[in-house]
Amino acid sequence: MKLTGIVTGALFISLLAGAAHAAKGKDKRKPQALEAPPQYVILAFDGSLSNDFWKESQDFADTVATEGVKGEKTTVKFTYFVNPPYYLDPAKKSAYQTPGLNRPVSCIGWSNGRDTIVPRIDLTNRAYKRGHEIGSHANSHCDQSGKDRGNPMYGHRWGLKEWMSEFKQFNDIFFNLFRINGLSPSAANPKGFDFTQKEIIGFRAPLLAHTPEMWPALKANGFKYDTSQSSEPTYWPQRHPTGIWNFPLGTIKVAGTDRKTYSMDYNFMCRQTGCNSISEKLSDAEYLRLKNQMLDSYKYYFKINYFGGRGPIHIGHHFSKWNRGAYWVAMKEFAKFVCGKPGVRCVTYREYLSWLENLERNDSTSLAAYRKGQFQRLRDDNTIKNIATPVLADVRLEETVDGLQVMTELAVEDRMPAMGWSKRLSVNFQPVEANEASMTKEALVKQVGEGQSALVRAAIVTRDGVEINASTYKYENLGTPEESVTGPLEDRAMMGETAEAHTMEE
Repeated sequence: MKLTGIVTGALFISLLAGAAHAAKGKDKRKPQALEAPPQYVILAFDGSLSNDFWKESQDFADTVATEGVKGEKTTVKFTYFVNPPYYLDPAKKSAYQTPGLNRPVSCIGWSNGRDTIVPRIDLTNRAYKRGHEIGSHANSHCDQSGKDRGNPMYGHRWGLKEWMSEFKQFNDIFFNLFRINGLSPSAANPKGFDFTQKEIIGFRAPLLAHTPEMWPALKANGFKYDTSQSSEPTYWPQRHPTGIWNFPLGTIKVAGTDRKTYSMDYNFMCRQTGCNSISEKLSDAEYLRLKNQMLDSYKYYFKINYFGGRGPIHIGHHFSKWNRGAYWVAMKEFAKFVCGKPGVRCVTYREYLSWLENLERNDSTSLAAYRKGQFQRLRDDNTIKNIATPVLADVRLEETVDGLQVMTELAVEDRMPAMGWSKRLSVNFQPVEANEASMTKEALVKQVGEGQSALVRAAIVTRDGVEINASTYKYENLGTPEESVTGPLEDRAMMGETAEAHTMEE
């Protein structure tokens, strides 16, 4: 059969449609993936006592450029979780009645002098005016769970009534400081604070200690988010059933070890120096080791999110400069390293919350995709090293009939000579005579004093004296019937802070 060159209109249209369909099939591409969300970095502080640190931290923030929530050029913004007792004259402490105890108990003390209160109020206002956020760290900083035998709150677990009282007292004290303290307002701030209680929408529980009743109390008192928990470092925030957002600290790797800790300075100090600041005992080399270990750990926390799923970075510090300021210096170096990178926003929790809730309201599809990591990933530029996680040689302190001894596992013992490692026993971070790995209990009591306390540390060290791993134990009431020992203190690296996070000497 021979076809002619004449094609009817209907057939022509049909052929065109078929050709178009075939062409469409050949050119069919997957839909373009979403652009990566911004990388949020939230740097926060607990405390508020040191007026010098109020000023120093704000002045530093002004020097570091970053993006704001709309991508605009700005500088780093901090979130400050404050404690009203630090704004109270000790003579006026009866204005606070600790829930469950019904008397004025503050596990972190009160202001450090009546003349420091108005300057502290002014510096808090200064922070707010510069775009930083003021949040709540409650009042007394005692143990709301009632589980800590050494805490005044032991046996007084907080329920809804106690939490409601705590939040009410926070507002009653904090926003009436001039009247309660009997002070005249400053000329700079005649009305007290330049913000109201409605603007305090974030909370971090003291000691990270919370009970189930905390959540409905937060909701009833107008809070929008809580930072009292911990999570995997790549976590994308979700809402608690009450509607409160969960913004947890990261459980992050410690550089050069197979250990983890919370992304908080106190917890690093627990991991590194048994929850004790030993500034006067640190050599320059040891100071750098502590500082760089935190810095490398924070950078890796950033790396796995910035080049990965873009979960927010949560870092919490205190108004303290433990271990010669190693942790404050590490935070500053971290901020200068990451906050100016493309797409990085070093902002307050409040600002991050506004971005997150705007997505939830107006673009829930993108939010769901972000949580699943369904977006264009940034190629790793290898400017941040992967932190080694070797299996550490475990070490412990053991009491025997012969006294205190540094002990390791047999497998570790066998390879120590080849590795150039040795055991070391220290008392209050000073090696015992001739760097011995043991001492009698009598020698310990004689050195420290009967009835006194001591920190005894068992360590494995290199030829150069650098610790491979260590376990620290606290002895109290040495040589008496009341003698007790707790440890390893390094275990606190995976626990909430203690009141010492506020009261320990810098």
